[in-house]
Amino acid sequence: MAGSLENASAQDVARAADEYTAAGDWWGLAGARRRQADLARAGGDLGHAEEYLRAALSLYVMLDDGYCAGRALTSLAEIRLAAGDYPAAAELSRQAAERMPGDTMALTGLAYAEWQAGSPADAEVTFSQALHWDADDAAALAGRGQVRADLGSSSLALDDLDRALKYPLDRESEADARSARALALAGLGRSAEAQAELAESVRLDPRRPRTRLRADRIAALAGDRREPGDMRL
Repeated sequence: MAGSLENASAQDVARAADEYTAAGDWWGLAGARRRQADLARAGGDLGHAEEYLRAALSLYVMLDDGYCAGRALTSLAEIRLAAGDYPAAAELSRQAAERMPGDTMALTGLAYAEWQAGSPADAEVTFSQALHWDADDAAALAGRGQVRADLGSSSLALDDLDRALKYPLDRESEADARSARALALAGLGRSAEAQAELAESVRLDPRRPRTRLRADRIAALAGDRREPGDMRL
């Protein structure tokens, strides 16, 4: 029944949630809460999205559905990551991975949270675990490639990023992958290619913070005397 809510409006889902509650249909109610969370998140209301997801999570735990509970935890982790609460995102992703062993999405979410929390070496290991289960996962390849570029493992980073960029990525993810690829190229002494790739990253998203940080590192590797933060090429 919950599947019928996929394209339902907020009012329709709220009405359905009331009907599920009155009928004691906890599976239906859990699905309704997930749909409400999706709608709130799409509208930029992360607070209510988290509230609905936690309600859905409680129902899935009560119903002993480990997979759906893991998916709810993954979504909660994404919200905490977007809010900049990296330790909480890492913990939620870790719980999701425990409930869904070998799940690439959960492991990739955990790796990104570890990276943002300041543990790139741990993130590289977790990205590798995700890629063990799906060697062609674009998000995991892009993430591990970026971590490796930032850590100075230029050749390994380039291999990952070249593979990741063969797949469709959203604009921000592609900008980050290309700035990391530029850094890896600079680390290998391929300055002209690095500048061209950096220019493409800037074109995709001129205000991307990682692009600016990597531009400074590329400038340092090239012995450029320009001011930090200046991405003029």
